[in-house]
Amino acid sequence: MASGFESVINEMMAELAQQRESMTRLQQSIASVTGSATAPKRQLSVEVDSQGAITELKFLNQAYRSMSGAELASLIVETIREAQRDARTRVAEQVGSVGMAGAEIDDVLNGEIDWGTAFTDAMSVPKSFLDLLQRPPTDLLDGVDIEAVARDLGEGDAATGGNQQPGANK
Repeated sequence: MASGFESVINEMMAELAQQRESMTRLQQSIASVTGSATAPKRQLSVEVDSQGAITELKFLNQAYRSMSGAELASLIVETIREAQRDARTRVAEQVGSVGMAGAEIDDVLNGEIDWGTAFTDAMSVPKSFLDLLQRPPTDLLDGVDIEAVARDLGEGDAATGGNQQPGANK
């Protein structure tokens, strides 16, 4: 049977493995998302990946030929932005909260997250482990004769004049 300490460690390791699997699924889920947009008069359509990079840009008719350069550029830029907004919305719908206190996936994608705080929070020691350290388990020493160990340590010190290094072989 595992000691209280071992149980807590095993529980923490299982939780870490579960979080790792969850983050792997999250990464794969995000990578598969695309966003798209079509210009209001259907002159153009754009598709982007989950990071907002353009994967496809199509002119749907010949209307772009009669547009000024500035008008066409504005149409392209706005349609790309709309596709990027669509991708962010789809990612947010798919994964929801990323598990960092108060941080939504949209905050991450927009660069509006304080990573220092997020990692500090994520790396905090679980309360159950802190509780365990407050009252160390007594079953760790089950079957160990403390008095015999103390005698052995005392004799080792006397035999070596107290100069034996901890962990050194006798």
